[in-house]
Amino acid sequence: MCLLLESIKIANGQPQNLPWHQRRLDASRLEVFGVGLPPINLLEVLDTSQLDSTTIYKARVIYGEQLNKVEIEPYSVRPIQSIRVVEANNLDYRHKYADRSAINMLFNGKGGADEILITRNSLLTDCSYANVCFWDGSKWHTPAEPLLAGTKRASLLEKGLISERKIAVNDIKFFESVTLINAMLDPGTIVLPVSQLIC
Repeated sequence: MCLLLESIKIANGQPQNLPWHQRRLDASRLEVFGVGLPPINLLEVLDTSQLDSTTIYKARVIYGEQLNKVEIEPYSVRPIQSIRVVEANNLDYRHKYADRSAINMLFNGKGGADEILITRNSLLTDCSYANVCFWDGSKWHTPAEPLLAGTKRASLLEKGLISERKIAVNDIKFFESVTLINAMLDPGTIVLPVSQLIC
C-alpha cells in the first residue's frame, strides 16, 4: 500500500502552518487515491492537549486512503556544516511518500558531508529532507522545480518572502549562502556559505 506523510511542527502547544499541510494532504489524497475518500482533518487528529507548551515537537501523520497513524516526538535541529551535490535525474518524489528508500540511498552516498543537495538534469531541487533557498545579497531564491513542493516553501512564496527561479549547478557560485527550509525549519535556522557545497 502507498502511504503518504505530513510532518508538522508543534510550537507553543499548537500545530504550525496547518492550512498548507491540510491543502497538500487533500490534494495528494485526491491525486493518488481518487475521489470518495473519508476526510482527514488534521486539526482533529493532532491531539496536543498533553504536550509541554515550551517544547518543540514534530508530528508525523501517516495516511493513505484513511489515517494510518500519528506520531509526535520532541524535535531538535540536526546541525549541517557541509552539503554534497548529487545527481538523480529519474527520482520522483512529487508527493511526500512515507517510503523514502530512494532518497535514503542517495543520502548514503554523501561521503564526509552532512547532507545532500539533489539535482535533476543539472538543475538544483532539494536536500534529502528540506527545500532550499539561495541568498544573492538581496533576496532568497528557491529552485523552481523542487522534488517536493514543501508547505513552508508554499507559505513563503505566497507571502512574497522568497521567489522561484531555475538554478543550475553552475549558478551556485553567483550566490552567497544557502538555507534549508521545511515544516520544522524557518529560513535562517540552518545557513551555510555556498563554499560549503561540495560539487
